[in-house]
Amino acid sequence: MAPFPDLTAPGLFIFGYGSLVSSASVSRTLQRQVDARHMPLALLHGYARDWEIRVPIIFDDGIACNGQFLDISPQPDASVNGVLIPVTEQELAMLTRREAQYDAVEVGDRIQSAVAPAARVIAFRGRAEFRRDTPQVPSFRPRSYRSLVETAVRSRGADFLAQFHSLTMPAEVNEYQGGYRFADPAQELAARPPAC
Repeated sequence: MAPFPDLTAPGLFIFGYGSLVSSASVSRTLQRQVDARHMPLALLHGYARDWEIRVPIIFDDGIACNGQFLDISPQPDASVNGVLIPVTEQELAMLTRREAQYDAVEVGDRIQSAVAPAARVIAFRGRAEFRRDTPQVPSFRPRSYRSLVETAVRSRGADFLAQFHSLTMPAEVNEYQGGYRFADPAQELAARPPAC
């Protein structure tokens, strides 16, 4: 197991606020074991969390649609709770390929956490062209994604779970049951690389 990261030293971190709260999901993409204890809690100020990003996916039964996933958008008086994931530059590139509909934005000056003030913190924010429905293509929230996020958030304690729900904007969504993959093969490979 890797040593606990030195949070007092400047480093590179990803702010995870959705599926990246899950150490299992992070470990699968980075192809190394990431312990939740190495992912300290944090607050991101000046952003709100919502379900507005649309990502092309294909469910296991062949239904192609826009998957509705969690996203953040600037909002001056809002905050988002999440975790910080220590990464290398190479791992940042891996996660950027996974989060293909998002931009990697610097948010270190908006983070409240135990990390050093000089730490570099990146959050993935959805690009505007993906924050809307597409004509003639239905949008569904994958139930398995919501379950993954809720399991990960619940594992961080009751206070974190309550804060997560209070800091996530409500949404009118239709859920769809079943496994899914990203429609873009490169994005799918980045999210779920074959086991070594």
